[in-house]
Amino acid sequence: MMEKMRFFDQKGVSGMDERLRTLQAEMEEERALRRKRTSLEVEYRSLCHYEKELAVLWQKEQQDVEQMEQGGLRHLFTKVSGKYEEALTQEKAEAAQAETKYQAVRQEIAQMEDTLRQLDQRIGELSGSQARYDAHILQRAEELEAAGIDSGMKALQAQIRSLEEKERALLDRRNRISDVRWEVRNVLGILEDAAGYGRWDAGRGSLLSSYLKQERVQKAKEAMMGLQEAVKRAKDVEDRQISAAQEHLQEARRYKGWDIFLDNIFIDWSVQDEIEMALARLHNFNGALEEKEQTILGELQCVRAEQENLQNQWKDRVGQL
Repeated sequence: MMEKMRFFDQKGVSGMDERLRTLQAEMEEERALRRKRTSLEVEYRSLCHYEKELAVLWQKEQQDVEQMEQGGLRHLFTKVSGKYEEALTQEKAEAAQAETKYQAVRQEIAQMEDTLRQLDQRIGELSGSQARYDAHILQRAEELEAAGIDSGMKALQAQIRSLEEKERALLDRRNRISDVRWEVRNVLGILEDAAGYGRWDAGRGSLLSSYLKQERVQKAKEAMMGLQEAVKRAKDVEDRQISAAQEHLQEARRYKGWDIFLDNIFIDWSVQDEIEMALARLHNFNGALEEKEQTILGELQCVRAEQENLQNQWKDRVGQL
């Protein structure tokens, strides 16, 4: 054993240790920056989703103002009731508020994009630090093997790499499911709006409420296309609930003419029933997605705990090289 230790002394251990410390510092900085970027990326994606929601809301509020100004059923209804100016002022205020929120989020997104660019620049400068560090460690491990000592570093490295791949795959699945959940919330928001008009329509009934209800049902049908695309990208998400919800929306639209022009309590409740069943289907689907996401988070927690354990073993063995 003393012969083997003298072998490393002759190789210049102090110089190697200095190189090791430099490589380790670069690797740890790159890892920290990548973790920070991953965290910011999740926040960035959430902001982008929120921006989409606000864009839809702003567009809706603008359309409401235009409909009030240019004519149509709502314009006529408020004119007859004597509440046109009050309603128009309210619609403009809501549109202005929606725009303010939208622009604020846009600014926040721009600032975050700038931060991400700076992170990417520094990560690019450090890129490959892990490979350089690993190559150096393996060089030392090979020298140990040549001297008849098995450091176990190669096997440990393979385990760590396997867990890193598993973590990346889990994060990718989580992001795809997050995209699906955003699309579900978008459709649910539109349908909740339709259900509100439907409850008003069934209780008091009016041409305007029937029209607005059917308009929201149509928008929900269109939003379902985005949901279907997100489900396809997610790959491991079942879409049976979505198909059932689409059938209910199609049935609700089938009543369109009768619902608006031959309005009665039976038609109102038939349409409302289809809307409520579509909502129930989508809420169930969202619940299943939430369970799936929680399962993935649990798996991630286990993988990261195992990674931490292996990293501690790695540091102990590096200290012995």
